Amino acid sequence: MTGFVDRQRAAQLMDRAGIEALVLCAPEAFHYATGASIGPAGLFRRAGAGFVVIPAGRDLPIGVVVADFNAGQLQRVLPDAVIRSHPIWIEAATLDASTSGQGLPQRIEAGLAGRAPGFSRPATFELARAVDELKQILTGFGLGRARVGVDLDFVPAADFSVMQALLPACTMVDGSAVLDRLRAIKSPREIDLLQQGIILSEAGLERLQVDAMAGMRQADLIALYRQGVATAAAGLSHPVQTAEYVTLGARAKDADAKAMPGDPLKCDMVCTVGGYASDMSRNFTFGPPSAEQAELHAIAERAFDDGLASLVAGTTLAHVHRGATDSLARQGLRTYRRGHFGHGVGQSVFSEQWPFIAADSDVVIEAGMVLAFEIPLYIDGLASFNLEDQFLITPDGPKPMNRLPRRLERIG
Repeated sequence: MTGFVDRQRAAQLMDRAGIEALVLCAPEAFHYATGASIGPAGLFRRAGAGFVVIPAGRDLPIGVVVADFNAGQLQRVLPDAVIRSHPIWIEAATLDASTSGQGLPQRIEAGLAGRAPGFSRPATFELARAVDELKQILTGFGLGRARVGVDLDFVPAADFSVMQALLPACTMVDGSAVLDRLRAIKSPREIDLLQQGIILSEAGLERLQVDAMAGMRQADLIALYRQGVATAAAGLSHPVQTAEYVTLGARAKDADAKAMPGDPLKCDMVCTVGGYASDMSRNFTFGPPSAEQAELHAIAERAFDDGLASLVAGTTLAHVHRGATDSLARQGLRTYRRGHFGHGVGQSVFSEQWPFIAADSDVVIEAGMVLAFEIPLYIDGLASFNLEDQFLITPDGPKPMNRLPRRLERIG
């Protein structure tokens, strides 16, 4: 298998939740389980583009329902999986070399032979056809009457009701929490992708720090970061994307406004490598910071160190949140209330992923987690600063994935 699923851990989590299989629908969950794209049907972000069945019984393979357009690719990637397909709107045919003596239209028609009478393609795809293939997999696995967990944090309510009607013998419950906990512990390959994202992001920030000048617009600054990332990513086999959350000025400036001497700059940068989004943030000023800007950043640095001391295996995330909050209070910010001081990272449509370092989180930190820890201080009229690093949790403590110093840097 080329996916990222730890089948042993998955079985343990499903046993605790009282479910016999996970049925995953979200494109990101599909890629997590298979290591392959769900294909263009997933862009509609509706249930039925594809399904992955992860049985609790480890003697069973993974089952996959995918668009017929992508079935051959999936079979090559997952030779041990049970793969069934359903038709989508895309038509395709294969030319057989043995028909080379015929005309091209006849050869194309030969490549479309073997279909059931009356075959037609839907405008996009049909949930009912996909669920029928899912039913065949579940039945073949002996799970036709099973209690299965579905990633209901993705599935639209209308689609779920259709799935229930088409699979009346199955008991479908919310499996989102099981999937979240499964994804929270990263495999070595996932850790490598998340580390690569930080390496590239820091390369981009180094380029920005060297070449940024007063008079540049936000778009110019972001372009410098992207150039640094692109240069560092040259030759990398995985696709790379970036997202930039930049705040320029004591009061956030319009995107077309130019940087002026004394302006603070927050660079909260996300670099996604192979579908895995890494998250970090650093802060700059154009020229020397004001005394209050320097003080604000020093407060963030101390709170970061204090919160980080609790970011160890066996501690709850609520304890980490309390450590950062108490540090800010000791420094005079007694009523400052931040909803979370960080989060999990991984494969998602957003860089912030469960679990969250929140005041009410009873999640116990475990070795193998990768967490982004952050201290954001957004003070309109002074600066928006965010200190954020990414850490791999090990039995010996948090291992930093970043190398750039956390101090307030001057640019321009």
